[in-house]
Amino acid sequence: MKKIFLFAIILTGLASCKQAADVPQIDLTLSKALKDNAKLNEFVIQAKENANNLARECVNMHETAKEYLEVDFDSLNPEQQEKIVSLDYKYVEMWYNFNVKYTSQTMQLLEYLKDESIPKEVLVEMSKAMAQVSSFVQQLKDTYGQDLKLDPHAVPVQ
Repeated sequence: MKKIFLFAIILTGLASCKQAADVPQIDLTLSKALKDNAKLNEFVIQAKENANNLARECVNMHETAKEYLEVDFDSLNPEQQEKIVSLDYKYVEMWYNFNVKYTSQTMQLLEYLKDESIPKEVLVEMSKAMAQVSSFVQQLKDTYGQDLKLDPHAVPVQ
């Protein structure tokens, strides 16, 4: 019984390692000056977590959408078409919600940059970290796109 339990733990560990390796993640090394400022440290950590959550969601939704990429949409029954369109919509909505948060973060960043009570070296470190987050988000957009494009009859947004 112990061998089966150990084997199950090893398989679970291997499966989680494979999943983690497939999801891009941003790992920031924060400077001591930035870590010492609790408010800005939390701001940067939250931005990093938001970006990493977005990456996980992108990978999960693309994995779910894989089975629908090669199907003839028009030959599916209405329920199946609705499921595909719903998945497409959820993906676009996920990006929309992230972009709202991201815009809010950017506005907050601008407020911090105008705050003359924050030492310049801390602002520089925060700016570097946020530039890394921004670059990571752009890589996600370039890699995964902001639309799964599963619905061949989608109305183009202008």
